[in-house]
Amino acid sequence: MKSRTFYSAIALLAGLLVLIGVVGFWGLTAQNPKALIAHGGQEQPRAAQFVPRQSPVMVSLLARPDRLWQLRQLFTSANQRFAARQEWQSLQQSLEEVVGWNYDADVRPWLDEEATFAVTTADLDRDASNGQQPGYLVVLSCRDAVAARAALHRLWQQRAAQGRNLVFATTAGVALISDRPLLPVTASRLSSPAADLALDTLATTMVGDRYVLLANDEQVLRQAIATYSAPDVSLAQAPDHRAAIAALSPNRIGWVYCNVPNFLTWLGVETPEGRQPIKPVGQQAQGVFISLQALTDGLLGNTAIAPAPGASLSTPVTSPSVENSFPASVFELLPENTLLATTGRNLSQHLASLDTGIGGYRFTQNAVNAIFESWSLTPTVAVPELASAWQGDYAIGLLPGSRPHWFVITQPSSSGDFAAIDDFAASQGLTVSRIPYGEQTITTWTRLALTRSRATAPLSITTEVVAVHAPRQGYEILSTSLEGLQRILQPAGPATLSGQPVLTRLLEELDPSGDNLTYLNWPALAPQLTRQFPWLQALEVAGRPLTNHIGPIVINASRPVSQLQIQLQMGTIAIKLTENPEKTS
Repeated sequence: MKSRTFYSAIALLAGLLVLIGVVGFWGLTAQNPKALIAHGGQEQPRAAQFVPRQSPVMVSLLARPDRLWQLRQLFTSANQRFAARQEWQSLQQSLEEVVGWNYDADVRPWLDEEATFAVTTADLDRDASNGQQPGYLVVLSCRDAVAARAALHRLWQQRAAQGRNLVFATTAGVALISDRPLLPVTASRLSSPAADLALDTLATTMVGDRYVLLANDEQVLRQAIATYSAPDVSLAQAPDHRAAIAALSPNRIGWVYCNVPNFLTWLGVETPEGRQPIKPVGQQAQGVFISLQALTDGLLGNTAIAPAPGASLSTPVTSPSVENSFPASVFELLPENTLLATTGRNLSQHLASLDTGIGGYRFTQNAVNAIFESWSLTPTVAVPELASAWQGDYAIGLLPGSRPHWFVITQPSSSGDFAAIDDFAASQGLTVSRIPYGEQTITTWTRLALTRSRATAPLSITTEVVAVHAPRQGYEILSTSLEGLQRILQPAGPATLSGQPVLTRLLEELDPSGDNLTYLNWPALAPQLTRQFPWLQALEVAGRPLTNHIGPIVINASRPVSQLQIQLQMGTIAIKLTENPEKTS
């Protein structure tokens, strides 16, 4: 009997040791930063239950910042680790300056695997006359409620010691603490996302033992708690949000939601209309969701675009006889320093999809107009006329230079397609001429004008080259300059875009069934874009230091899917992250 008891005890002890070993191994694996690549972090943003559906934007980090920094350290070369460590220290310093918390001492002991930032409204008082006053909300998940409450207590002790007036209130049984600024806050300070986000006013609360909420105004917290108390109005319960969570890859480290019309209004790109139809034409793409995955050398964003309630997205229909994949051969024609290129099949169908999806937004119209105006063509006339002739593979893009060199590469469906386009250019008042160039012919579109060098000088005729085009390898190449055309007509080789290792690596991450693809050389393109679009510069500043390391970007769209009876247009964004932003390969 004693022997049996002894062996039972040994078996029990062995079982406990095995169990402890398994649990311990699982814990080590879960905390290993490499696990973030294979399995991701927290499965979904639970803080979405505090965020109203109409919020312009929500960004969730689904793993603790220190775990992500450790992951970066693993894949950072030895000579770059000091710079990476400095950036991490700079981020911690920014947190201390903006909020008053030291990350290691005040946040890390209790922070769980989620940190969510949301712009809950573009204007708190909805009064445009005094400028935009956005509402900012931060939700931090908590794994140690005692440590979290102690950190909040220290925070308010510090702010009280600064002479701030503390205000205590309750809403729905939840205690709120807020303060008033030492100096009046002008509307211009909060008039754009580029404004300084240092918290002149702060409001905090703790919901149960699970969430710490911070905001720039007590009103934001009241709205968040009201949303939490009535789940049906929260983003977490929105049908399109739930459908996107189910449809997109679960091994994510981040989640981004964007309400397109409200986001553009917050940026100041769009002006809200007083009487906007429920389903405005060209504004049917409303919700954008991005599930971010970690790669060893970048980020992969699986995207889903949802239409406005009651609307549907028009998507290109590819003929069954045509392989549904983007025409990668077009990249063999493009120089390696191409700034931007978007490729696909059947331009007219993609333009139709754009026109019904986001074509009604002002920023889209301005972008399309800029391209066609560079050819001195009226977009409303040129778009249907030119697109009808481009039924095969195409590429539209931009080459670097003292002035932009736009180009279009098309695969004409018949030999007479470009003759018809030349006739159309002539009908727009341009002179069409054909000039020998080696063994081929270049067609030019020019405009003649009478000018004087000074008021008393005789008249002279000047010629402005509007566009040039020539054939190559079954494609017709149309450029806004002779220089741009010559670059593309150069012999193929490793100096082409298709020969760049960075592009090859990014293409490996994309869905091969996608029927169009966009490439951006972000380090070279960003200065030009941020000068032209100030709101983009604001986003770049807000996203630092991550935005300082963004390299080339490749985007593609795949077939739409139906998830939980919601139509979603799927896509993928592959982003190369570089330690030295000047080097993109």
